[in-house]
Amino acid sequence: MQSVFKNIATCIVCFVVIGIVISLLFTKHVVDIQTGRTTMAVYNHPTNSQSEHTPWYAFLFADQRFLLVKDEAHVLLKHEQSTFTSAPVKQVMKRVFSSPVLLLLVMVMLLLMLNKLRELRQQHARAKALTDIDRDLKDIISGLEIDYKALPIGGSVAQISHAVHTIASNIQRIKIKTDSHVFQDKLTKLIDRHAYIEHISNELAMAEQQQSKCGLLFIDLDGFKQVNDSFGHSFGDEILIQVAERLCQVVRQYQLQALHAVHGLDQNLSRLGGDEFSIFIPELKDTGFCTEVAQTILGEIERDFVLGNKLVKISASIGIAVYPDSAATPNALLQMSDVAMYRAKTDGRGIFRVYSPEMGNKIRRYHYLLEELRLAIASQNFHLSFQPIVHVEDCSIDYFEALARWHHPIEGLIPPSEFIPIAEESNLILDLGDWILLESCRQMSAWHNAGMKRVRISVNVSGIQLKHRAIFDWVMAALEKTGLPPTSLMLEITESTLITASNEIIAQLERCRSAGVTIAIDDFGTGFSSLSTLADLPIDVIKIDKLFISQAKDNPKYYKILNSISELGAQLDLKIVAEGVEQVDQFELVKQMGIRCVQGYLVSRPETSSRVGNKVLKSNMNHIASTGTSVWLPESS
Repeated sequence: MQSVFKNIATCIVCFVVIGIVISLLFTKHVVDIQTGRTTMAVYNHPTNSQSEHTPWYAFLFADQRFLLVKDEAHVLLKHEQSTFTSAPVKQVMKRVFSSPVLLLLVMVMLLLMLNKLRELRQQHARAKALTDIDRDLKDIISGLEIDYKALPIGGSVAQISHAVHTIASNIQRIKIKTDSHVFQDKLTKLIDRHAYIEHISNELAMAEQQQSKCGLLFIDLDGFKQVNDSFGHSFGDEILIQVAERLCQVVRQYQLQALHAVHGLDQNLSRLGGDEFSIFIPELKDTGFCTEVAQTILGEIERDFVLGNKLVKISASIGIAVYPDSAATPNALLQMSDVAMYRAKTDGRGIFRVYSPEMGNKIRRYHYLLEELRLAIASQNFHLSFQPIVHVEDCSIDYFEALARWHHPIEGLIPPSEFIPIAEESNLILDLGDWILLESCRQMSAWHNAGMKRVRISVNVSGIQLKHRAIFDWVMAALEKTGLPPTSLMLEITESTLITASNEIIAQLERCRSAGVTIAIDDFGTGFSSLSTLADLPIDVIKIDKLFISQAKDNPKYYKILNSISELGAQLDLKIVAEGVEQVDQFELVKQMGIRCVQGYLVSRPETSSRVGNKVLKSNMNHIASTGTSVWLPESS
């Protein structure tokens, strides 16, 4: 406001000065005309013919008298007894305004006013900039959640200074909060993987200088996925929060905390992601200390988790790696402990394992086969073998089981027991399974057209395929593409997969049965299911696991179980198949029990399609034409 008054006063002074100069110049020109120093047309008038005149600008020329002559303003030059001598005001003004002095003064005044105007604009721009800065600072303060009150009085500069001082006084708290947000896992409030690896890197550098050892525990929860699937992700999140709290207690119990100097988070405990956690143990005196901590963690995790009115039980598998014995870098140490954890899961879950080089060889083998498997699937570098299942009475063929075989160009024949689990864990079983189903149906369609109308082809279906494939549509598409009737196809599903299948999967399998596809439960007796569940499952065939066949002769309990299954199958009108029949006495035993079909090396090993064609089709065409099947007699050894 003061600046505005000051500028107004300056403008008034400028106008006053110009007015005074005009007045002085006007008076000077009048005097010059009176004295003759300046020539100008003047007029003489009778005294009684003129009248006094007061124009609006008369206040500038207080010592001058003005007359009105023929409606034109004149300035009085001389007054005699009977006459007036005057000059037109316009003429005098022309001389005044053409005066160099006035022009120079006006220019100076204009320059001053322009300069003042520029200053005003600069002041306005500065004021606007300060206002914007003040507003931005308030937005920053609001975003940082700082308790802030503006000054009751004071301009923008004062407000800005106050805001900056407020931010400066809260900068340490802001830094702590920012670091926490950057490095902290949002759910469990533990540090995340990136901050954890950075901390381990610093610790290993110090351990290298001090020639000391360090330990790292990789903790993975067992059964956590089932908790999510059964109760929902919010339930699973609460489990993870409680697990983090129990791990914090263990870290405090063994005095392993390493709190960060700024944000105060424990750097020796981290959630790596999902249901994976890790604990770092610096300055390890004895490697046995790692196993002691691991055992305590397993006990803590196995305690009941209480969520609302539910009690949940889970366990953990722990892998242990030691620096520098297992690895020398943070990422490698994590990887080796991960390998050891994987071994713990393989060995039974709910236990810990310490990394050894043998584990590293196994995991390298795993990843090598995984990549080779991808290439083999892309190039369809597989072939099928077919093992006949025959009736015990006359060795007539009931069906063939299609078995995938992988002949690696370097490794040679890789057994299914090695590559099928890798395919299932990596979901490559989906692409491989598509090829197996289509190729099996194609081959069986050719045999069916050759007269084997009563023989079926059996294809193994994994739990991964049941979850990721719409089974009914998937099977029907393969049958339609190959022209194979549904009654010529059988799907084999393991007992453990069937008893945990969802209602939707069961409904899909029931649709397949209604269309004519046979459903078999494979490896029966290994899934620990209740026999009463057989009545609810959509199955036609029970394949007894070879363990019962091999033990039935020598172990009365296995004999009784085998006999009970045979009787149960007869009562439920289910076909019973005995797997793994390798000896004549085993064959006779299952035949005596009333089991109708057998599979095993005694009858035949898996054969190529050309071998099946030579053995079955070429020599038994008349029998095939009349019966729709053929006989597969065991070869004498």
